[in-house]
Amino acid sequence: MTTQQAIEALHALPRLGQGAPGLARMENLMDHLGNPEKDLQCIHIAGTNGKGSTTTMIASALTAGGFKTGKFISPFILEFRERMQIDSEMIPEETLAALATRLRPIAEEFKAAGDPPTEFELVTVLGLTWFAEASCDIAVLEVGLGGRLDATNIIPPPLVAVITRIDYDHTAILGDTLAAIAGEKCGILKRGSTVICYPDQEEEALAVTRRRAKEEDDPLILPDRTALSVLSADLTGSRILYRGQEIFIPLPGPHQVLNTITAVEALNALSSSRFALPPSAIAAGITAARFPARLELLRQSPPVLVDGAHNPNGGRALCEALKALDLHDLTAVVGMLRDKDCLPVLRMMAPYCARMIITAVPNPRSCPAEEFAELARGVCRDITICPDCEEAARLALATAGEHGVLVFGSLYLASAVRPVMMEALKKN
Repeated sequence: MTTQQAIEALHALPRLGQGAPGLARMENLMDHLGNPEKDLQCIHIAGTNGKGSTTTMIASALTAGGFKTGKFISPFILEFRERMQIDSEMIPEETLAALATRLRPIAEEFKAAGDPPTEFELVTVLGLTWFAEASCDIAVLEVGLGGRLDATNIIPPPLVAVITRIDYDHTAILGDTLAAIAGEKCGILKRGSTVICYPDQEEEALAVTRRRAKEEDDPLILPDRTALSVLSADLTGSRILYRGQEIFIPLPGPHQVLNTITAVEALNALSSSRFALPPSAIAAGITAARFPARLELLRQSPPVLVDGAHNPNGGRALCEALKALDLHDLTAVVGMLRDKDCLPVLRMMAPYCARMIITAVPNPRSCPAEEFAELARGVCRDITICPDCEEAARLALATAGEHGVLVFGSLYLASAVRPVMMEALKKN
């Protein structure tokens, strides 16, 4: 099996599982492989927003500290192999192909028994197996969806469980209240871990986190905002002082400052383990962190920014960043999935956008451009419909003028247009 065949085979698997939800199929899959997850020491990250950034900063710091560190994220932006990395290097093509070839007959066996694994389950199995067989010292895992029933929750109690910002998302699956959503996210909490919670959590979600940590007899730590000073901030990132340690964060926006101090506390929680890091390694690792499509600056002047804001909390974080950076009258390229809460995000972004180019997301769940444009017309006067997202990106760059371009909405949109924009900017 070639790498491309392996990826196509994984994508061909069902997105949702059959039968009652649970981890029984994951347990069975891991049993078939000798339970490699039991050989891993892990940090587990759940939440609505900030999971990927927090995961990346933690993993980067552990690598800077000299530990062989696996990182598992979802979804990918650049290419499929980005989902699993060791020390910031994507899984080699030949390794991915070989592991997928080993997993194929197991998947076929499950399918023949009427219980086929989902795509995310098999991707998780592949990642955990690679980390274990590569003898990673530690693995940092981002939850795919929810937490309690997520495939990544097959791991034994993690050293640290991190709960990032919780907000409304995937309400049809996780519940329509913050308490219900928090309950699903906090399903990753297990006895024997230290729990770190994002510092600006809604009280309804924080109350659930406190209760679940107490039930598991796990210490709960919230970052200390009184120990934080923002020394400077611009399009390239923020320089902060936290607990006396100066750190440059290469991911711009006020929300990334809070994600960073959450990551720092997660790393500090390892101080009594063999993974204890000096402050210098934490600072160096965070400064070295790179994560595409999180208010990513492709060009500084006029600015070209790509962000994956696709729900109300992500929209608020993006608005706060644009306000802090004094960005306005932008030409926006926008596309979202049909099952997202699109209108609130559009309303939030409208004051910062002089024009919106509405496009389709390269995903079967995309909201059609014409339909999405009807929503956008209610918040922005200047609407252009361009269903081809790559063409929409080129149009924005050609017509935006001095105020610049912002891509926001689905991460699938960011993934599709980012290389197109980078190539176009090289020619200018």
